[in-house]
Amino acid sequence: MKLKYKNDTIPVTMTKNQMIMKYHFQKLYYAIIIQNCHRYSSVASKQRVDVVMTDDNFKILSIKKEMHENTVFETKQATTTILLPLNTFTNLEIGQKFILE
Repeated sequence: MKLKYKNDTIPVTMTKNQMIMKYHFQKLYYAIIIQNCHRYSSVASKQRVDVVMTDDNFKILSIKKEMHENTVFETKQATTTILLPLNTFTNLEIGQKFILE
């Protein structure tokens, strides 16, 4: 699968495991979609990531760029959290949509 935003795409995987980053990936090279998740904690994470909160239709509700370790990010209206490698999409805008291909 691929996650598309405007003209850019990145490989993506989906999970319901909200503790996915505790596995200490050396470096994130693809997007991770966490379903049924409106809160992300980077306490167990060893790397910085871009975090995007969306609704069920992948409409962007909030963005946290370069989220560092020991940080919590929450958007109560969100139903999906997307973790992205740093600066994958440099022109993200609230209200725009991702497309899952």
